[in-house]
Amino acid sequence: MVAEAIGADPSLVSTGMVSIAAWIFVALCVFNFLPAIVAYVDRHPDRRLLAALNILSLFSFALWVALMAWARAGDSSHPLIRRFVGSAQDRRRLFASVALLLLAGSAGTAVAMVAV
Repeated sequence: MVAEAIGADPSLVSTGMVSIAAWIFVALCVFNFLPAIVAYVDRHPDRRLLAALNILSLFSFALWVALMAWARAGDSSHPLIRRFVGSAQDRRRLFASVALLLLAGSAGTAVAMVAV
């Protein structure tokens, strides 16, 4: 049982609470992956890259907002966007850059929390 697994009192954890927690989890997952869903529904030309970057948006709401804007924009013909996603190598570089920025931000947050 869930309550025993987490070390809680079984009388405090009802199936209703578990059900509500499961629905909240599903809703948060759908909300988080909304940019990827929008990109796939709209047949965005960079939908695979959007979906890959959307996984990283679990750690950054600013990234989620940028991805949602990109997914809704549809066309990626702007020269600035083409600069970063023009070729497969550029796409890999963009994904790696975003991942490194998120890792650096997380590390900075961890260091600041430990220093306090």
